[in-house]
Amino acid sequence: MAVDVREGELAGLRRLALSGARREVFAALGAAARDSVRAVVEPSADDADLRKWLWSAAGKERYGRLVEATRRSCGPQWAELAALAGGSGVGFEELLVTNLRGDLGVEDGTGCSDLGYHRSPRSFVAHNEDGFPAAVGHLTLVTLALDGQAPVTALWYPGFLTANAFTATGHGLVWGVNHIPVVRPEPTGAGRHFVARALQEAPTLDAALAHLRARPTAGGYTYTIGERASGRVVVVEAVAGRVAVREAGPDGALLWHTNHLRHLPDPADSPTLLGDGPAARTHTARYEESLARGRALAALRPPETPTTDWFMEALTSAAPPLGVHRTAAGTDPLTTLCTLVADLSEGTVTLRGRDGRSARLPLPVFSGRG
Repeated sequence: MAVDVREGELAGLRRLALSGARREVFAALGAAARDSVRAVVEPSADDADLRKWLWSAAGKERYGRLVEATRRSCGPQWAELAALAGGSGVGFEELLVTNLRGDLGVEDGTGCSDLGYHRSPRSFVAHNEDGFPAAVGHLTLVTLALDGQAPVTALWYPGFLTANAFTATGHGLVWGVNHIPVVRPEPTGAGRHFVARALQEAPTLDAALAHLRARPTAGGYTYTIGERASGRVVVVEAVAGRVAVREAGPDGALLWHTNHLRHLPDPADSPTLLGDGPAARTHTARYEESLARGRALAALRPPETPTTDWFMEALTSAAPPLGVHRTAAGTDPLTTLCTLVADLSEGTVTLRGRDGRSARLPLPVFSGRG
């Protein structure tokens, strides 16, 4: 079957819009981003320490359980990755290891900051997408209009499923995703990328929460989710087989999240779980970096009537430790690749690229429904 593929640009980011049958769309997406898939996946594929661990007895056992749980829990998304691999010319196993890395309990970095707000009639979800500078020129906005489903637009790292950064759906849901570096994964959980991609089919906020509770992941993400119809905004920690939910109340207090757990007891990302040694020191340093960004967000006080510009300024005005806008300076390997603010009250999404260019679109247009 034919796939309609359209290409454009928004605030300096490449934009791809594809419509058609599921497998054909993902094969066409892989073909359209063939060079970027290779560029994004190669660093992980060339990680000798990861490959050595995967060949160890413990690595083989953990990876085998994870693969089986993911295939069983997320069959349609498994097929999407296979089609993406076929279209890109990159081996399926190579893409699979890349997509499952964050569920294995191995070193996997940090990145991203989120804000959520709701005090009737105003609601916002704001997200900084932090990544390696090598992703500049490859990070892409992808709109998928699959046959029989509401459209969805996702910020996409080629080679991954379209699910691990920021999402806006034709159902009027938006969310930012933050990585949690899990030290002790849930042994029976599925891959978090696959569960996050399946989440994009949820028609309501309550359905999204039910989905995350019903599909435990080995590793984990936090989601800051807003619903256009109700104005509700929640933060969800879906990590290592457990889920915690915090909903924005009527007092207008900000919800925030970076890359450490705040709400789950006995957190699976605690540096104390690693004991001592090089891995523990690396994890601790990144954990503390996330704490520093958290302190900057916790100090924010929104005005009586916040605006998109206020949220954009909050996320882009200062570098850590005073703010959360990253520039890959000093020992920080990451940079803020873009910032998105969804004004659920007005029904708009504003995107600011790394070079300062910005664009504001109605939410239905951004998500692909308009």
